[in-house]
Amino acid sequence: MRGIAALGVVCFHFGNGTLPTIVPNSFGSFFEWARLGIPIFFIISGFVIPYAMYTAGYTIESAGRFFLKRMVRMAPPAYISIFILVAIYFGALFLNGKPIEGMTWPGTSLKAIAGNLLFSFSLFDVEKFIEVYWTLEVEFQFYILIAFLLPLILKYAHNQGALTLILIAVNATFFFHNDRILFFKFNSYFILGILLFLYRMNLIRRNYFIYASGIAAIACYTQIGIYSGVASVIGIFTIAFVKFHNPVTNFLGLISFSLYITHHNTGVIAEFVLRNLYGNDPAEPVKIMMFIIYVGLSIAFAYIFYKLVEEPFLRLSKRISVGSVRNKNQ
Repeated sequence: MRGIAALGVVCFHFGNGTLPTIVPNSFGSFFEWARLGIPIFFIISGFVIPYAMYTAGYTIESAGRFFLKRMVRMAPPAYISIFILVAIYFGALFLNGKPIEGMTWPGTSLKAIAGNLLFSFSLFDVEKFIEVYWTLEVEFQFYILIAFLLPLILKYAHNQGALTLILIAVNATFFFHNDRILFFKFNSYFILGILLFLYRMNLIRRNYFIYASGIAAIACYTQIGIYSGVASVIGIFTIAFVKFHNPVTNFLGLISFSLYITHHNTGVIAEFVLRNLYGNDPAEPVKIMMFIIYVGLSIAFAYIFYKLVEEPFLRLSKRISVGSVRNKNQ
């Protein structure tokens, strides 16, 4: 699902304005639904991160190592993708005397650099080098929260009343500065993922999982909108009860993070080249061809980026243990 969601986001961005040459077009509206891949990302994180922590024997004393592990996994590939974009920007200035149309550029002030390196764009009130990194800001804030919240959730997992109060308290953060702390705005998705983790670990019963997930989905609807609510329901119950494996989705899942953080760079470069061949307003068949080429090149580059950049840091992050000393000894 993560691979499908990542590919959907790529198609949505390419078909709806990230690359100016191929808009307007007749196919971009078809991928409007693909923006709902973002809720799927958040639900999966809400499930996978607590699951990995729990199976590793995480304790609050391991919070520092946990955060280091997550940053080693996420930050270096994201930084390298930013570095590639910066190189593209200044390369275009050197060659053409102007940036490539469609590129975002927050500047090189210390504030802009710090906000981007710390994935805290809203807190620093700066623009992003790569627009989709706002989701990394949400993930970054989730890591901070779950490091301290998970031990409390596990302590009261078998007490439905106490667990419900904890989850309500997390969801209530929506009403506090959710324009500055973005996790607060999207907390319902992560709550759904946490509920799925508790259910898969047999820490809550199926009935509680179903009705609590339903309430969290209603919260998604009231806080964000009907489409987000529907996407959350489809996502959570698909992950919970549907199992499927095939080479295509497995491959897309493998490279999903690399595809997500690099597709903007790949698309910008590809458009710069093809625009010189076909002009700024090509015919509709040419736009379709360009779109297919952009998506194909993005997948190909994401695989290369995964092998050369993401995979080494993934292996390095796996060497950082977040289990307790007691768990290691056992």
